[in-house]
Amino acid sequence: MAAGAGPHPAAAQPSGVPIIDVHVHVVPARNMTFDAAAAAAVQTMDRFGVARSIVMPPPRGREVWFNFDYPDFRATLARHPGRFGFLAGGGSLNVQLHGRADPAAVTEAVARDFAATARRAIGDGAIGFGEMSALHVSLAPEHAYDFVPADHPLLLRLADVAAELDVPIDLHMDALAAARPPPERLARLPNNPPTFPATLDALEKLLAHNRKARIVWAHGGSDQLGDLTAGRVLALMDGHPNLFMSLRVVGPAAPARNKLFSGPQLDPDWLSALTRHADRFVIGTDSFYVGPNTPGTAVAAAFARFNGPKLQATVRFLALLPRDLAERIAWRNAARIYRIDGVRAPPAPAPAGRGR
Repeated sequence: MAAGAGPHPAAAQPSGVPIIDVHVHVVPARNMTFDAAAAAAVQTMDRFGVARSIVMPPPRGREVWFNFDYPDFRATLARHPGRFGFLAGGGSLNVQLHGRADPAAVTEAVARDFAATARRAIGDGAIGFGEMSALHVSLAPEHAYDFVPADHPLLLRLADVAAELDVPIDLHMDALAAARPPPERLARLPNNPPTFPATLDALEKLLAHNRKARIVWAHGGSDQLGDLTAGRVLALMDGHPNLFMSLRVVGPAAPARNKLFSGPQLDPDWLSALTRHADRFVIGTDSFYVGPNTPGTAVAAAFARFNGPKLQATVRFLALLPRDLAERIAWRNAARIYRIDGVRAPPAPAPAGRGR
């Protein structure tokens, strides 16, 4: 079994519904080869019925020790036709963004260069921008903390470019309505500050800045701080038609807040939000695929152990939804938002007693 696939059994799909996973990472070996990581991804995708995955570089911030972006992995992905798309910017645009966290450091020349880098990535085949980050809290000793407000001038400029080119932005932003200290488990980690900043007001400003920019807020359904409630997501979507959300589905016992499950069943508040805005949610597992014996990637290897459980939870989640809603969230919405061709629902099974 390839590393990163996880020790999980084969999983049947809910009524044959394919999945487009819009948020995954492939992590290279130290020599910057991605072949083993891509092979691990395809193996796991086949096991869980993921028709296509959208790969993006992790959101690097001010301090970068091991970095990569789409030019490093796109040739590897191309060796698996029809299985991958990719976003750009986590290792390039996001570094520029957090390197100029002070808005006063953003001159017009800086903003033009940033926009030119973004446009070049789409010309090179990227289907959007990501993983971009506003508040990124540290979850492990070697995991980074970074923050800029979502209405930072460079994110506003990126929204304009995304609207112009008709592509989405994947945004990692831990949700906080007001500044407050980290919860105890995060306060113990060395990279987190004594106080986490508020983020939600700035997100609304980003959304209002350019209504044609599609913002896909990542990691819905597994909240680290407590403010990413179904009710808050519902209200934000009511007010901002350009807000979308990718769902990182975790099981009922996972150590996260505001999960999609309440016990073995779907959480009723989340089901209400999903039903009301059925065309705005997609699957984004945040899977980390690594190859065997990959040095220097302890955090990615640790995260990779959760790939199987998250995909199992995703299959269970989709099976509990009405068929039409499951299809929208599993693949139809993603195909529309990311302009992906070639993924189709399988034909409905013949009624009992018909056919051979």
